[in-house]
Amino acid sequence: MSEKDNILYLCVCMALSDHKLDNDETAEIIKISKKLDTEFHVQDAAVHINKKFKDDLDMAQDFYSGNINEIENKKKAKEFCKEVATSNGELKDKEIRFMVRLKKTWGRHIFDS
Repeated sequence: MSEKDNILYLCVCMALSDHKLDNDETAEIIKISKKLDTEFHVQDAAVHINKKFKDDLDMAQDFYSGNINEIENKKKAKEFCKEVATSNGELKDKEIRFMVRLKKTWGRHIFDS
């Protein structure tokens, strides 16, 4: 799986972090896939994540974030996850927690630049 795919799956994890994938989040992920020039099916990815990780989104987040190694891709992923989190007009505690976990995983330098 490419780093672009891992970025998109990480965005789906962000969308699922509040236990629902709403239309605004889905539309935002589709926009992101176009920015990355990658064909991506959001609903299929959500089903895949739920099956593979048995609804353990922390494990899914760790898996997909661990497969993004390029610093520029980590920065893109951070920005894209923020876009997904705010796409429905509200930022929930679980979405903030998701970003905090990413910061701990990747380090401050990804978030402070």
